[in-house]
Amino acid sequence: PATVAETKARFMKGYPYPLPSIWATVLQELLVGMHFTVTSRKYAHEEMRALGFVSVFDQLFEGYPETSDPNAREKIFATFMDALGQDGKKWRSDAEKLSTFASAQTTIDGIVANPMFSTMKQKSEAKALMYDKFIAIGFFRALEMSKQTSPENLKKMSDASGIAMEKINGDLGLYKSVLSRMNAAKELQAEVLERERRKAAERLEKKASKEASSASAAE
Repeated sequence: PATVAETKARFMKGYPYPLPSIWATVLQELLVGMHFTVTSRKYAHEEMRALGFVSVFDQLFEGYPETSDPNAREKIFATFMDALGQDGKKWRSDAEKLSTFASAQTTIDGIVANPMFSTMKQKSEAKALMYDKFIAIGFFRALEMSKQTSPENLKKMSDASGIAMEKINGDLGLYKSVLSRMNAAKELQAEVLERERRKAAERLEKKASKEASSASAAE
């Protein structure tokens, strides 16, 4: 398998453009975390992981400045997955398919009846499931889409998948913390950009006023 350095280098080669600092830092953390997941000997593609990761990526990149390239977010996503040796189109397609499925369910029983849960449970019992936080996030997103977010329903997903509730709760707490920090950073950046915009407007206004005064004196 590739090293972390090689994975980072592939991303930088595929997307050699500067990223705003708040996104660059989080993206590097995601890249390193996903590198260790996909290079594990246990790794196998899971639709629930795809839903979790794509959800996190899209939430983190809400509000990403696209003044020069309106397709920047999708280019970053595609390059990110390519750097990991993964098919970004498949990940997004599986996430959308699972989103559609979850949104159509009216009961938690309908969700856990999906064959993927029994498959995950078999792998869990055989200690062959490559679990990571994105699977837990996928569970939460599926509950959100079906409007069934409750501890009891999350416990049913835990039981159906064979993944310990303690792991799921711990990773969901981390997920909410990351989103909270990211939103705070976005708000701070928005304030900085607004201050810069006002200063630029003031400079232009002063320049126009000075030019008008000079023109008036010349007359």
